[in-house]
Amino acid sequence: MIALLVGLFSGCAPSGVELVNETDEKQYQLAQKYKGEGRMEEALSAFHRVIDARRDSPESHFEAGYIYLDELKDPVRAIYHFDRYLQFKPQSPQASQVRQLIETAQKEFARQLPAQPYQGELDRIDLMELVKNLKLENDSLKRDLVAAQARVQQLQAMVGQARSVPTVQNTQQANATQQRTTTAQVQQTRQTAPATPNPASVPRTHTVQSGDTLSTISSRYYGTPSRWIDIYQANRDRLRSENALKVGQVIRIP
Repeated sequence: MIALLVGLFSGCAPSGVELVNETDEKQYQLAQKYKGEGRMEEALSAFHRVIDARRDSPESHFEAGYIYLDELKDPVRAIYHFDRYLQFKPQSPQASQVRQLIETAQKEFARQLPAQPYQGELDRIDLMELVKNLKLENDSLKRDLVAAQARVQQLQAMVGQARSVPTVQNTQQANATQQRTTTAQVQQTRQTAPATPNPASVPRTHTVQSGDTLSTISSRYYGTPSRWIDIYQANRDRLRSENALKVGQVIRIP
């Protein structure tokens, strides 16, 4: 009769709703008994049987996660069971404690990595967040660098344009200055140049002596070395070049 009533009540229960509280499950109570006796592996097996038999078993997940973390030093499985607990009871009074246990398990996992790269003090999750932030910072710096390079190129173009205008102006000013200087020199040469001697008094020929050049000969006969070209032109039939004078050679003086 009792079995019939249980069957009737079970058939009337909504889908997904357990009639018996998790903590009232025989296997859950047995697991707690094993735990109190220090038989942790047997307790863990009993908690797993509760998890397998029920759709919701947050307390068994919590107990299993704690055994994995504290007794068996298996932080990965511990994190799984703690996460399952939070899925079932995200707003429970124990939720904050479970989140802290997850952080502890993450640190334990980092400590167990080969060569203990984090020395058991650093949180692997914090390091992953640090890497993420560094990547974002690196991307930001790359964008700043590109913008700075574009700005430098823009400034270089502006400086080049600014330099080109004064250069043209300076060239024009320099040419004008040079032209004025040349004109002044010509005028000064004309003013200071000695008067050309009377052609009648100038010898028609000159015998080349040691050390003579067309310039020195021009200075001797005309008072200026600049008329060497006239002497050279008058003696093109005798001179292969302006430097082809020979001692004893007779040249014309125009």
